[in-house]
Amino acid sequence: MKKLFLVLFFLILPNIASAACEDPLKDGVDYTNCRFSDGQDLQGSYLPNSNLSFASFIQVNFDKSIMMNSNLSFGTFPESTFIRANLYESVLVGANFEKSNFTGANLTRADFMGSTLIEANFQNSNLMGANFTSSNMTNANFDGANLIGATWTNGETCGPDSIGVCNK
Repeated sequence: MKKLFLVLFFLILPNIASAACEDPLKDGVDYTNCRFSDGQDLQGSYLPNSNLSFASFIQVNFDKSIMMNSNLSFGTFPESTFIRANLYESVLVGANFEKSNFTGANLTRADFMGSTLIEANFQNSNLMGANFTSSNMTNANFDGANLIGATWTNGETCGPDSIGVCNK
């Protein structure tokens, strides 16, 4: 009976990889609370399904990175770039993206609830179905961005003609 219990336990145990903060970024790894060197060039990184919550990436280049379905909640990412990055369905709740650049990024159904997006650049990005509830978006740039179905800071949903601006 003990052997059966142990076998079932290990079969049910989620398959989550863990890493030390010094390990290279990769798919599905948990980097919670890690502080990475400022100004790193991580362009083209492949790290979908990863946990970067409470992590610090100041002035880091994530251009053209694959980060879909990742958790960046409560992380620190000021002045970082995510140009043409794929953050599809990622969770960015309560994170700091002040002066970050998301030009041309795929942020479909990304959750920015309560995030700091002061002077962030979302030009020509896909924000379809994104959640901005209670976010600080002072002076953020949404020129050409697809905001159709996005939830705005006040909880209202952007209508079907919301390109560059959230129209109800």
